[in-house]
Parts: sequence; structure tokens; C-alpha cells
Amino acid sequence: MTYKIPKIPIFPELLGTEKRIQQLQLQIAELDWLEYSFGLAKRVVIMRNEESEQAPVVYTGITSDPLDMRLWPDDIYKSYAFWNLIDAAEFEYFDNVNAHRRYPKLQQPVAVIVCLNNQKISANQDNNVTHSICRNELIEKLNRSNVTGGIFEITSMIENLPEEVFDGYDVEDNLHEPFSLIRLEGVLTFTQDCTI
Repeated sequence: MTYKIPKIPIFPELLGTEKRIQQLQLQIAELDWLEYSFGLAKRVVIMRNEESEQAPVVYTGITSDPLDMRLWPDDIYKSYAFWNLIDAAEFEYFDNVNAHRRYPKLQQPVAVIVCLNNQKISANQDNNVTHSICRNELIEKLNRSNVTGGIFEITSMIENLPEEVFDGYDVEDNLHEPFSLIRLEGVLTFTQDCTI
């Protein structure tokens, strides 16, 4: 697999879940078909046609506007990925409950959502084949990835069902060729950062 310079925003002072997501974000950015690799999305309300919609937005820097990550038919990207919190984090203290400084293991359910324009990724190949190759390379990359003081374990996958892939957000329930979608859910487990 060839390495490329990823188009990815980096925030050097992150801690906790955001820090680990950024590490995974950097690792999947090595996939040669992934054009943009974004970090953790924030759920915001956007007004469209006088109606409010829940949208995932990502930030690319302190001086730039947030980007709406929902897939639309006029999307200009070849492919992109972003991360989403899907449930509350759990803290596991194990035998560390009486210590002066307690550093629990955090278990944070997260999802990576990947949007593909299969035609732009590989114009000389069937769209289903391109999707299949990209999905398998993504799974392999995440299964080999580690984060500071922890791991990411895949627990489930949803493909090509917009309302389920973008669970919790307002999206249209139709997917047009040559687009495809992948949502890998998992648990990010890591030891809490020491900031003292």
C-alpha cells in the first residue's frame, strides 16, 4: 500500500477521546483511496428551508467554518471519513479505587463513518468491487491500529443505509450511484490521561 500525505486537520493539544480519535484518524488517512480524514464530529442544529436539522460537523481549524459531513449527490470529495460518539463512556477503576491518583480505563463507544464516491476512487472498476476493497482495507487498518494507552475494537458494521449509517442525524434516505457508505462501530478503550 502506498503512503500519501493525508488531508487531515491536526489539533496538537487534544486529550482523552479526541486524542485517541485523532490517532486513528491519522492511521486510516494512510489508506490511498481516502481523500479526507476528519476527527470527531459535533452534533449541531442547521437551518435548511426554514426547518431545523441535526447535522454532524467537523472543524478544520480555529479560523475556518465547520463542515457539514452529510453525504449529498453533489459531493465533490472522492472519499472522506469522520468519527462520532455513539453512547456514554464507561469508567473502569478495577482495583484502583483507593489510590490517591486514580486513572481509570475509559470505554467509549464510537463510530467511524466513511463516504465513498466509487467512480472517483476507481473509474475503471465496478462500483461494488471498489466499495468491497475499500471496506476490507479500512477494517484491516483499524484492526492493526493502536492508540496511546489503549485499543479500538470493531463491534459492528452497517453499509449503504443512509439513515442507519448517519444514525442520529437528519439525512435523506436515498443513496445514488456511484456513492456508498460504511459505518464501523466499536469501543475505544484507553487509560485516562494524566494532566498533573
